[in-house]
Amino acid sequence: MSTRPDAMAAGAPLDHGRAAWTVAVGCAIGLSVAFGPAFIASFGLYVKPIAAEFGWSRTAVSSLYALVAIMGAIGTPFLGFLLDRKGSRGVIIAASLLLPLALLLLIAVPADFSLFLACGFVIGLVSIIASPTAYVSLLPQWFSRRLGLAVALGMFGSGFGQFAMAHAHGELLSHYDWRTAWAIMAGVVGAVGIPVALFAARDRPELRRLRQARNEEAIEGASLRDAMRSPLFWSATPAFFLVMLVTAAMLTHLAPLLTDKGWAIERAAGVVAMIGLVSLAGRAVSGALLDRFGFGILGATLFPLQAAGCVMLATVDSDGAIYLAAALIGLAYGVEADMLPWLLRRYFGLRCFGRLYGIAFGVVQLGSVFGPLLLGYSFDRLGGYAAGLWILAIASMISTLLIIAATRLAGGESVRQAQAA
Repeated sequence: MSTRPDAMAAGAPLDHGRAAWTVAVGCAIGLSVAFGPAFIASFGLYVKPIAAEFGWSRTAVSSLYALVAIMGAIGTPFLGFLLDRKGSRGVIIAASLLLPLALLLLIAVPADFSLFLACGFVIGLVSIIASPTAYVSLLPQWFSRRLGLAVALGMFGSGFGQFAMAHAHGELLSHYDWRTAWAIMAGVVGAVGIPVALFAARDRPELRRLRQARNEEAIEGASLRDAMRSPLFWSATPAFFLVMLVTAAMLTHLAPLLTDKGWAIERAAGVVAMIGLVSLAGRAVSGALLDRFGFGILGATLFPLQAAGCVMLATVDSDGAIYLAAALIGLAYGVEADMLPWLLRRYFGLRCFGRLYGIAFGVVQLGSVFGPLLLGYSFDRLGGYAAGLWILAIASMISTLLIIAATRLAGGESVRQAQAA
């Protein structure tokens, strides 16, 4: 590894200063209206109204969600290559402009399944650049020792967005038809996201210069080939995939599950929003825990709680149990999004961070495909959500075992020497 001054500068993030924390706060605000809160956390509230208006099954409506998630999973690795070459700022600005426009397409779709999927295709294309990847890729440029805290702050915005937008969607749906509610919230996404992208998204100047010069060897960290051959990468990434599978399934189908029980839509939306609210509490401490203890203890503690929440939803009908189940699921919600960039930066460095994060996040996003479809199939073909909830509980426990294995692998990870070289 080169020891030239520019290489050292690119490999030694500031961890302090006005510029670094401006980026972190900007990431938090931008992520509050990014694709996760704007679509993933909100679309579940529209599954039942759309199915009722169009006369479709819930599985059919969920197929749009699945299509979007598939396209995001396929496209995110390519986005990672773009981020490593060009940086994050331009991508974030483009995403802030295109996301509200793509969301607005949904309100113009008639009861035609092919047009419905075409709308999903467009939203899926935009989801590639509007995913958290571009924002999250900024943080390792500016932080090292306090990266866990910075990522937690950024993802705190995502959790707050999940809470606020789910609550707002629910309130609007209780007063307006689903098209009007969706259009209003698409406007909110643009009104908040565009100014933040223009004024707060900035790449680290030293790193940007090295990228523009195509001087990748001067950037500290492992090569993409070495990172992709690491057992640590292929143990941790599937664990996070399973966590996302459970989270996406619950965010999509929890509101229909509760309204099937007789709950009003605004009350069901409040429970969905509660997942985001509890996630905020978890993220308030997760960053400090990551920086001090690493990822293993955090995952091995929170992922089983997610399993317990799924079991409670499958077996208990009391209001108190449902709120507790949502809280347990919320504690684990988003932790994988905090842990993934921290782990990749800690053990693989900055040289191929965008590409590696894009690949890993693409795999994790596949959970957003299979989770909602799994619960939709359970309802449509098996007569209810119970069987699907038990499968989700098992998936959560498998993720726990994988994260424990990843913790052991991290202790002897050879790419740590490549990072320090």
